[in-house]
Amino acid sequence: MKTKSPTGNKSRNKDRKISDFFSTKILNRLAIKSGFKKRSNSKISAKNLILGFMMMVSKKKNTYECWSQEISLLSGSVISRQAVEERMRPETTAMLKLTLGEEFKKSLHTRATQQVQRKFKHIKLEDSTVLNLPEELSSVFSGNVSGGKKKSQAKIHALYDFTENAFDFMNLHSFTRNDQSLSMDSIRYLSQGDLLLRDMGFPVLDVLDEIETRGAYFISPKSFQTNVYDPETKEKIDLIKVLSKRGFFDDEVLVSKKHKKMRLVILPLPSELVAQRKRKASCDRDKRLNHSSEYYNLLGYSILITNVPQTMCSAEEISKLYGLRWQIEIIFKSWKSGFYLVKLAPSKCDNPERIYCMIYLWLIFIMLFHTLWINHNQAYLRKKANLSILKLASFFSDYFPLILIEKNATKIRKLMLLKCRYDKRNDRINLMQKYEKIAV
Repeated sequence: MKTKSPTGNKSRNKDRKISDFFSTKILNRLAIKSGFKKRSNSKISAKNLILGFMMMVSKKKNTYECWSQEISLLSGSVISRQAVEERMRPETTAMLKLTLGEEFKKSLHTRATQQVQRKFKHIKLEDSTVLNLPEELSSVFSGNVSGGKKKSQAKIHALYDFTENAFDFMNLHSFTRNDQSLSMDSIRYLSQGDLLLRDMGFPVLDVLDEIETRGAYFISPKSFQTNVYDPETKEKIDLIKVLSKRGFFDDEVLVSKKHKKMRLVILPLPSELVAQRKRKASCDRDKRLNHSSEYYNLLGYSILITNVPQTMCSAEEISKLYGLRWQIEIIFKSWKSGFYLVKLAPSKCDNPERIYCMIYLWLIFIMLFHTLWINHNQAYLRKKANLSILKLASFFSDYFPLILIEKNATKIRKLMLLKCRYDKRNDRINLMQKYEKIAV
């Protein structure tokens, strides 16, 4: 697969090292813009700071001493732990945030080579995940209250392009900013013909209208509190009564008091999943939720609102497409387990800038995995259907030093096959194959 270099020229070397994609020119410009670099003879360059962190966490360590050792090996100069610690300041956070931003992503981005006939231009998944942080930082990273004690937490809000296995953004927010307030963030990344899959926390009717105005599509779960009405009579539809007769629903309805016309798709769920959802609801500690008999009855169904017309996708296809959204849950899980995002958080840290820097560095590391490494090996991975994304994340993290310097990918791919297969299973398909089965 051909890729583009940071300068925009096509590379003929199919086995380019990841380090080649860290353009010194771009990083220096971002370092100067952010104030990270204030003189030409700075001992710690932006590139070495980033690569040094990745080399360190691949060894399952996260200390200033280990970080300084990795930077020393990369730079050829002795860097003290104090020098790294002094770099944990707002200018470094700003530089790393810029690095993760649009400008640098363009230099890393390699479009997927998959050219199947698609119903949608792009399928995008939106979700957020929460990181637990040292309690000493609860005044900066305010979290929820558990057992009368305030926790320290941060939220990562991401928009994942399933079609290209790339991220449009990965933003860091306070835990207290809820998903509904983040709903508008993804709008500017949608184009005509795109499909956005959203979680329960994100649907805001005005935002759904804006998605449709842009010529894009959405599939989102309907909340229990949102009523639906008959488009002709304007009367509330008794879903339990309809489902008891028909067992399913697929028609246009008016959603909420604002009477927004959308397609409602309701299909029964497998009995195992229904039992699981009901057990979870019965254990819910939030007494404000309406867990009535109607609520428990509707837990037996998948209830989705969409603007995808029936002529474009059947109800079953809508359900399968929305099932892709769970892939981002697997991706978030791979971040936390495969990249040790939780285990390596420094304990009793009272410097918020270190936490900011650490999270942005981890997100850059993760972006390399998804946007560069997976896409670079995409054709190979598609053939090997029984490879686990969770194990691939762990493999990339554990063997990052080897991946960074290896010129011949053959040995790495053989090792990948050995380490990343599903356990004693041959009936699973990977993300690219699942997409091909659903999207055509």
